[in-house]
Amino acid sequence: MGILTVRAPDSQQAMEEVLRRLGPEAYILSTSQRDGLIEIRAARDLPPPAVRPPAPEPAPPEADPAPRRLTLAGLSVAPQEGAAPLRAVPRAESFGELLEDRKRLTGAAPLVAERGWLPPRPDIGPSHGLEALAGRLLPDAPIRLPARLVIAGPPGAGKTLLALRFAALAMEERPGVEPLILAPRLGTEAVDARLRHWTRLLALPLDRPLLADLDLALAEAPDPLRPEIVDLSCRPDAAPDLLAALMEAGAEAVLALPAGLAPRALVRWAVAPAGTRVCLTRTDLWTPEEEELAALAETGLRLGWESGGAGVVDALRRMDRRRLGLWAGEWARPQEEEEP
Repeated sequence: MGILTVRAPDSQQAMEEVLRRLGPEAYILSTSQRDGLIEIRAARDLPPPAVRPPAPEPAPPEADPAPRRLTLAGLSVAPQEGAAPLRAVPRAESFGELLEDRKRLTGAAPLVAERGWLPPRPDIGPSHGLEALAGRLLPDAPIRLPARLVIAGPPGAGKTLLALRFAALAMEERPGVEPLILAPRLGTEAVDARLRHWTRLLALPLDRPLLADLDLALAEAPDPLRPEIVDLSCRPDAAPDLLAALMEAGAEAVLALPAGLAPRALVRWAVAPAGTRVCLTRTDLWTPEEEELAALAETGLRLGWESGGAGVVDALRRMDRRRLGLWAGEWARPQEEEEP
């Protein structure tokens, strides 16, 4: 079994190189960070199980009134009673198993940043414009991940990657859930190679029913332990009608819009049934501008999510007033003078 080691500036470039050289059937053996680069070890086949010699009899433990252990953060802390031991034999892990191991080591799940939510507070703060936007844009209550989620939006908004990010967030926040990705198709078009590879990496089931048969592919009733995430990339032109039909079937809707749209273009694409939450994507490349958010507020839709970055984890955040304030700080920064 040949092992391929790939290093790249970010996980997406490393994954694409693995996909190019080994194909979508490759197995990810390990992921690490070295010298500022992401390093991925992969192979076409899993290694055979190692035969380990019988372990020697453990020596009797010395009396220690306060045993300690070393954590990933480099801090010595007391072990948790009843915590399951880590695996002694390293092997290829699914995304869910990776989360379990991190939780055993740290007692928390630090993969998704800024999971908290702050409600709008219109009576405080120095900026009346910011407070007005917060009151009109932010949700009235914390957003919970639904058992059935449908994602729509214009071409190039990043809907497919966003579906995977919602699945990863669900697996972190609800241990034991098994999200299902549904990517409807219009005919016999081939599945996106990156979608197939990412779903294999996260050990997620992928279903690609015909769009006309999507209602038959959905469960009779949404199941919180098996959330369904529908990616409507196949028909961006008919998104409002499809969203309305799926919302009647118990789905919650997310409209993906790329950050940096001109206000006129944003109003054109921000058409969705009432109750749809907007997710601004690619915010790592472009800070949303005040005129852009004001145009979004005029549509009556609420801004529930923000997504940016190259990976699946650490890339999806619930919107709150603090994040809106960070964007407003960019608006207030004076523009740099252009060199003559």
